[in-house]
Amino acid sequence: MTEARKMARAKLVLLGRENCGKTALCVRFITKRFIGEYDHKKEVTYRCCKIVDKEATDLEILDTVNKDCVGSGATPLESSIKWGDGFLIVYSVTDRSSFEAVARLKRLIDHTRQSLGIPTVIVANKNDMENGRAVRTEEGQALARDLRCSFFELSAAESSSAVEAAFSQLIREVRVEFHRHLLAMDKRSRVLQMRHALKNKLTRSKTMQW
Repeated sequence: MTEARKMARAKLVLLGRENCGKTALCVRFITKRFIGEYDHKKEVTYRCCKIVDKEATDLEILDTVNKDCVGSGATPLESSIKWGDGFLIVYSVTDRSSFEAVARLKRLIDHTRQSLGIPTVIVANKNDMENGRAVRTEEGQALARDLRCSFFELSAAESSSAVEAAFSQLIREVRVEFHRHLLAMDKRSRVLQMRHALKNKLTRSKTMQW
């Protein structure tokens, strides 16, 4: 594969209800440090370069801020969804309402992008807080299967490697979609070239008849 055919950059979007740990996940991925408390009131875009499977990719990671995920906040979310190449939908295992928002967010992605194949990874965060668990692991796995998404249950507080694995999986899926798009464009180009060649051949044939 030539350098021109590699995916040089990708735009990732984190979605989920408040207090599910989106920002902590993002900062953990970029810096490997865990910071438990955040209080930002607007979207933040982080930039970094990561190597996944020996291939470097420049990343823009949009950390969205949304209380209800859908409904009144849908319009700005739709704008973020149109911008992104891949999505990390986050919920907290201690907050059932954040889990219940996952399917609605996935439907919003599918509706906004008019496609069922947009790279999306579901992350269940805070699994170190077993005493406060409100969502079983099996429920998250079953939902991910239904939505045809990759699934990770982890704790941003305890494991930077698990966070890295979730983001790396999303980057891989975005790469697959990128190359699928390139192949589709190549195929379309070949079809147009064949049509053009056939049209020229027919034109020459008519000219020779005259």
